[in-house]
Amino acid sequence: MSKQRKAWLWLVIGLGLMGLACSLSTELPPTLVPSTPIATITPEQAFAPPTLAPQPFAITPPPQAPAATPVNIIRPYNLDQVSTERMMGNINTLVSFESRHVLSTASTTTGIAAAERWITNQLNEIRASSPFPDIRIDVYAHQFQYEFAGQQLIPSNVIMAVTGTDAAAGVVIIGAHYDTMSQAWTTGDNYQPGANDNASGVSAVLEIARHMVMQRNRATLVFVFFAAEETGRQGSLAFVNDYIKVQNIPVVAVFNLDSIGSPLGVRGERFDNKMRLYSEGPNDGANSRQLARMVHFAALNYLPNMVVEVRDATDRSGRWGDHMSFSDVGYPAVRLVEGADDPLVFHTPRDTVDRVDPLYLQRTTQVALAAVELMANGPNPPTLKPLRPSATDPASLTLEWSYSPFCASYIIALRRPDSLVYDRFFSVEGGALSVSSGEFKNYGWVTVGCVDTQGRLGRLAPELPVPTS
Repeated sequence: MSKQRKAWLWLVIGLGLMGLACSLSTELPPTLVPSTPIATITPEQAFAPPTLAPQPFAITPPPQAPAATPVNIIRPYNLDQVSTERMMGNINTLVSFESRHVLSTASTTTGIAAAERWITNQLNEIRASSPFPDIRIDVYAHQFQYEFAGQQLIPSNVIMAVTGTDAAAGVVIIGAHYDTMSQAWTTGDNYQPGANDNASGVSAVLEIARHMVMQRNRATLVFVFFAAEETGRQGSLAFVNDYIKVQNIPVVAVFNLDSIGSPLGVRGERFDNKMRLYSEGPNDGANSRQLARMVHFAALNYLPNMVVEVRDATDRSGRWGDHMSFSDVGYPAVRLVEGADDPLVFHTPRDTVDRVDPLYLQRTTQVALAAVELMANGPNPPTLKPLRPSATDPASLTLEWSYSPFCASYIIALRRPDSLVYDRFFSVEGGALSVSSGEFKNYGWVTVGCVDTQGRLGRLAPELPVPTS
């Protein structure tokens, strides 16, 4: 059994043990049809040998490289089904708990315990809505213990795992914290609605989960609602340490959605078509920064009117987020956040529902969903060979890649040495396995992605440096 398949099985086993220990819901119904055993799944063979000898393919890109423009791909249908009404209803419910602080009094109607139960019920409803009885979907709580303000606390992360069809596609994690904080850090029961921070992120993750369970996904999807982010991200740290690292889960992407509902800046200025994206560097070689570029790439192609601004920082100065619990130990992770901060609202009673813009929340959620679609269902990237001098043109370099029967076309992405995102794209047909161009020398990094026969954009291969001599 391969290491990837073992890791996939360990994820199911680990989450199963977690559910036995501390599930907030009833035990899975005995009539639930188990998912297809891994041994019977035929995963995509990403690097299958070619059936014909590779044929050289040469193009001459325009001498003046234009700005990055969308390539010809098909927009995922579910992007247009993101519901503002449903998300705003969920935000209203979360705000009605008055406080979701880890020190809030346990109650059936208010506090973090009530929010935890409500999120669990939502996930159970989403699980029940799936039309695929052979796809295993589990809902669990992950309890962890830590000390805060002189008290021993046992809060819970709430988790839904949706088994994928292809072990080689790995695991994609989509998360948001559901706890709140006020400026009186150790006061649990004062009014702290947390509509934007972070009921907006919770509602977006729930919305994405609703759409993803309605289809079969190549990657296994894990939706996580973290407790104790506001006190130092203890919830995500516990999740990483208790499960991800111990079980060696093959995580290919972590998306942290935190404060994504308001387009307003501190002076009331609007950023209706902009959001920020944070990831750990360095800019060249870090897997989290490469994931950030893929989010930008997905948004550019699927949502060209939404600007995703990749920042050269792990998070805002002096701030933290749950994505850091993953990237700190080597997993690719990013934080999606609205276009500007308003420090006069965060962690105050003014963080109310009326400050969340439904259409802006829809757009930021669509960006996240587009990125999840790319990572969860797009075809695997080809394997690249280092660039070499062209055999026919000394002024050109040749880029070669491996064959994949799932690729209808390939996308070449070029990045300048100081760029955070890709500056130039062009595409070649699926029968081509190489391209020669003098333009490569104008850039510092190159990569290749794949578009399948259904028009789905896939992950980009690890970047290659462009030789300088």
